[in-house]
Amino acid sequence: MSFVFRTAGARRPRTGLVARLFIVLFCCASAGFAAAQAEVEEGGGAMRWRDPSSGTYAPALTQSSRVELGIAGMLARVRLEQTFHNQTDQWQEGVYSFPLPPDAAVRHLEMRAGERVIIGEVREREEAANVYREARAAGKKAALVEQQRPNLFTTRIANVAPGEQVSVRLEYVQQAQYAGGEFSLRVPTTLTPRYIPGVPLAEIAAEEELAETVPLSVDEYFGWARATTEVPDAAAITPLQYRQPGSDSAPLNPVSFDVDLDAGMPLARVEALYHRMNLSRDGERYHLVLADGVAEMDRDFELRWRPVTGATPRAALFTEAVDGEYYGLLMVLPPALAADQQVLPREMIFVVDTSGSMGGEPIRQAQASLQYGLAQLRPGDSFNIIAFESTTRALFNRAQPVSETSTARARAFVQRLQAGGGTEMLPALQRALSPQGVARAEPEERGQRLRQVVFITDGAVGNEQALFAAIQRELGDSRLFTVGIGSAPNQWFMQRAADAGRGFSVQVGRIEEVGERMASLFERISAPLARELRVQWPVAVEAWPARVPDLYRGEPLVQAVHFGSTPPAGEIEVHGRLAGQAWRQSVSVPALPGAQPHSGVASVWARRKIANLMAQPGDTTSAQETRAAVLEVALAHQLLSPYTSFVAVEQQLSRDPQVPLRAGAVPNTRPQGQSAQPYAYPNTATSARAKVLLASLLLLLGLLVHVMRQPEPLPHAAA
Repeated sequence: MSFVFRTAGARRPRTGLVARLFIVLFCCASAGFAAAQAEVEEGGGAMRWRDPSSGTYAPALTQSSRVELGIAGMLARVRLEQTFHNQTDQWQEGVYSFPLPPDAAVRHLEMRAGERVIIGEVREREEAANVYREARAAGKKAALVEQQRPNLFTTRIANVAPGEQVSVRLEYVQQAQYAGGEFSLRVPTTLTPRYIPGVPLAEIAAEEELAETVPLSVDEYFGWARATTEVPDAAAITPLQYRQPGSDSAPLNPVSFDVDLDAGMPLARVEALYHRMNLSRDGERYHLVLADGVAEMDRDFELRWRPVTGATPRAALFTEAVDGEYYGLLMVLPPALAADQQVLPREMIFVVDTSGSMGGEPIRQAQASLQYGLAQLRPGDSFNIIAFESTTRALFNRAQPVSETSTARARAFVQRLQAGGGTEMLPALQRALSPQGVARAEPEERGQRLRQVVFITDGAVGNEQALFAAIQRELGDSRLFTVGIGSAPNQWFMQRAADAGRGFSVQVGRIEEVGERMASLFERISAPLARELRVQWPVAVEAWPARVPDLYRGEPLVQAVHFGSTPPAGEIEVHGRLAGQAWRQSVSVPALPGAQPHSGVASVWARRKIANLMAQPGDTTSAQETRAAVLEVALAHQLLSPYTSFVAVEQQLSRDPQVPLRAGAVPNTRPQGQSAQPYAYPNTATSARAKVLLASLLLLLGLLVHVMRQPEPLPHAAA
């Protein structure tokens, strides 16, 4: 009798089978997660219909915009008209998210359907939402405009008939910016998708959290993101987006611009940076229109105008009287001085965003900006570079002195940067600003250096308030300067972060601008500050900002004031210190007639007051007090705000309530030059489909483990 035993090699068929199954499952997992992420990008909330003639799918509601800008002095009155066209044979409701300048004072809404015009009114946000819901259910045409962020808004339009066009017209006032001898005005047309940090909330908890800030159901916004612990209103700030159309294709979201510019002074140059314009002139007035008639809404519109040398007034006061109340907008330009003769060594910390939203042209702009910044470092300076996406990493453990070796390492580090991952911004800010942050110089050197942090990012995050609070908490003796990257950066984040960091913001919209914009930044931060500024008015006023910040070279002092019911008279005294010397300037208050010489000043004052109220630290005032104060201003001035919305309702019925109403999102266009993002959630925030897929894979994995752990058959005898 002989025995035949199963050897170790005899186990290989089962092991090989298991290995092959693992490979198959891994491939399925990769494909499944990629599909889930693609659904996040393309989204299921966009209304689409099938064209019977071509068999292709197209949006059910299309949107086109027209922007008219009337600029007088420092103020622009802007009319934005959004036209929605229902291409289907069914009644539609559309939801469209769109950006505006962060300082826009939105003060008028009207809805147009054919020859009919319905004027909107401002109501408390919850009340406006209820009015809209009731009108929608009853079959009446209605429009609702809400603020989600100071620079992000949502238009809802209900009961658009098959084949019908309905327009929503908004009017707002915007202040032109002045720096470095020229004025500029920026109008955004799309947005970079915001990264949503935090842990996903359960559906019920999400509804409870959202109800505190957003009165409509979470499902009514059609955003691709779900609520998280850090961004409970994620669905309201993550609109769906089209892919970039081909260069030969017609615009998906077309926009036209019509600009009338009356600067009130002779100009040396007028230009639109990112759009081709046709320009005509009549004396000192300029008229500009798009050369091609329309353009894709995939990049910001920026207009710049430079006065001839010596034409810019050193001081100006714009005034307006409204309902017997008097308002003013003061601009004073401190005298320009040469660069500081006493050059102090600097501790320069560069923080660069390398997340997925920076993919494509933005990361190249960021790299070029960093390389330019490294070239501006002086002997005696120290520096470091912090790069972040889902994780944060620093070039050096501590800021290092400038040398050939350290700068060579830095340039190689910058060259290797690639975009990908999430936008976990908070750890990077803490590392750059905290006294214990490893990015800082040795403790004995800190008091001897000017500490400047240059933050290069597109600002595409949803937890802005938490980041502003961190900057205010951690800033210490540092100054924070933001460099906005890309064709559609988050302007509100860039400006508000710079304000909290006692710095300023510059924008780089294309790689050809890097040298000019970064040169401006370093020139301004190298010149002496205008400090200890205060304004003495001849009468009691309510001024915003209440405390005038330090000013960098080329920046004007700008303060909006409410004089009350008594017209002011006399002299305004402006005091401060410049390069260690006392400085003073007087401005005469002109008589305020009953007419409105500068329409919009009152709205600018109210908008500035709301912004300052919302920016107050949470430990100085309660949320209820802030809400009450904002409501008082917004309702009195009929302005859109975090707590007020515009609503317009047509009284006649359009749709039989028994006829179905379809609803969905009207997508934006992805920003020009930006590559597709792999995801905009932290790793903890997967989609529902991905979770189901993961659970299925784990179940199969458990089955495989169970099979592998089964005992081998005992040796058997062979005759």
